[in-house]
Amino acid sequence: MRKISVVGFGKIGQAVVANILKYDIKVTAVDINPDLKRVFETGSYEINEPGLKDVLLSSFQSGKLEISNDFSAIRDSAAVIVAIPLLVSRQKAIMDEPFLECFKNIAPHFNNNMLIVIETSIPVGYGRNTVVPVIESQGKKHGKDFLLVHSPERIKSGTMLEQLLRTPKVIGGVSKEATDKAYEIYQWFFDKSLLHLVDSIEAAELVKLAGMAYRDVNIALSNQLAQFANTIGINFADLIPLINTDGEANLLLPGIGVGGHCTPVYPYFLINNFKNAGLDFQLASESRVINDQMADYSVSLVNDKVKNKKAMILGLSFRPNVKEDTFSTTYLLNNALKAKGFEVTVHDTEFSVEELKKKEFQPAKGLYESGAEAAFLVTMHKEYKDIDFKKLAASGVKYFVDGRNAVDRKKVEEAGMEYFGIGK
Repeated sequence: MRKISVVGFGKIGQAVVANILKYDIKVTAVDINPDLKRVFETGSYEINEPGLKDVLLSSFQSGKLEISNDFSAIRDSAAVIVAIPLLVSRQKAIMDEPFLECFKNIAPHFNNNMLIVIETSIPVGYGRNTVVPVIESQGKKHGKDFLLVHSPERIKSGTMLEQLLRTPKVIGGVSKEATDKAYEIYQWFFDKSLLHLVDSIEAAELVKLAGMAYRDVNIALSNQLAQFANTIGINFADLIPLINTDGEANLLLPGIGVGGHCTPVYPYFLINNFKNAGLDFQLASESRVINDQMADYSVSLVNDKVKNKKAMILGLSFRPNVKEDTFSTTYLLNNALKAKGFEVTVHDTEFSVEELKKKEFQPAKGLYESGAEAAFLVTMHKEYKDIDFKKLAASGVKYFVDGRNAVDRKKVEEAGMEYFGIGK
């Protein structure tokens, strides 16, 4: 049976593995977390990503999926897909020691031009100029022992398996031989029509980063237009669908901020790439500043109105009903509120009270027991669609900042609260 190894068995890695397993290919998942295998052995594996649990558990039980924390388990693989995160600091600086250490650990097991595919998003030039030298420092040679390719993952939590069936898969290698081999092997578990070859590994690296920069710049434009509209009394958020009917515009929605693993991070990769090339990616730099300052702007909407300086933030997750908080706007908003002297509590439907405390937030006693005068909606969890605004007002909330333009303004105002949207 054909065998593929996937190094990094987190959420992205699990989606990649599940997709491969559907094509009757054996998969070895390698991860340094020693508890992962036990979780599968006891049948206690849980995940909120649709479709993954059934595929992974049944494959593990049948022996098609092997889970190991031993890097030598990648031996005899047709390809090794690397899906471990490239870590960045709160200041968005790359912390790549764990990422590169992974390659040092798997390199001794490379031979016979084993295909190595990086699915993690990386800066342009990083594969050729950083990863290849690290692997070759372990005594291996590109074109003899291994072939390196980048094929950036472009999936988001909530519909990962579905996206893998329809999102074009970009492939670019350090050499033509590497690209061609990846093209051949990826046809085992992707429809050939989805595979798109580019001229180099650098070209493949640029694809995901350019997409994220576009998204960030687009949102920054909407956020600035929203602030202008707020000032002169125009409902900009509701105009966006009309603006986009001309066939030329494709404005995204304004909001209280941009969170997640990708959009707030990858523009910095390109900003540094530009700097190294003697250029200034001013547009991306300004967009990052604009989007991160939306937390301060949202506070400014109510700062001069409140009396008791108590606020409640609704939502920590950066995406609705997904338990992930990487670079969540809530961190920026929490700091912005505290800088203005607010006492801040956080409510979230995905994170427990203890989990919120571990992240150094003060958990709200309950949605209707916070004692807050101002409430800020950061994440539109489905549970928040059923907010009893009259009950919320009775708990003391006078000002409701709808950071996602997602609730019914009329209901908020009928409950006796003042409503503030982002451009609405």
